Amino acid sequence: MSASPTFGPTADSASGTIEALRARHQVRPLNAQEEGQAAHALPAGVYGYTYSPGLDQVPIFAQKKYHTFEVHRAIDGAEYLIGFATAAEAAEIELAKEGALIRLFPDPWEDAQSLVSVPVSRMHASKKSLPREDGNPFAFTIA
Repeated sequence: MSASPTFGPTADSASGTIEALRARHQVRPLNAQEEGQAAHALPAGVYGYTYSPGLDQVPIFAQKKYHTFEVHRAIDGAEYLIGFATAAEAAEIELAKEGALIRLFPDPWEDAQSLVSVPVSRMHASKKSLPREDGNPFAFTIA
């Protein structure tokens, strides 16, 4: 099984869990020696958490904390940001609609209830810091 290089939410409700997404990307939790490295420096097949997605040198940690985003370095080496979007944004992610503005949340928040996986290579984000508003959204456009 290889990790899917495509955009998209976990397709059906039976597999729409974080565990199913981890299995699809074939990732395991970070170990203590890997913690604190940037995602691109990690070995393929791991996942962890970050407060600041979209920045190149942001460290990835083993434990989920309040409002952290899950990051996967899939078995094929591709990096994915995992989060929650509205149904409309999830559809745009699934279609890889270039230029679509997405507000991704680290946890379900208000109307953002759809679990999605977004290839980091297709995200274009401002290099500004996150707004730290309610829900801790990360805004980006699909490149």
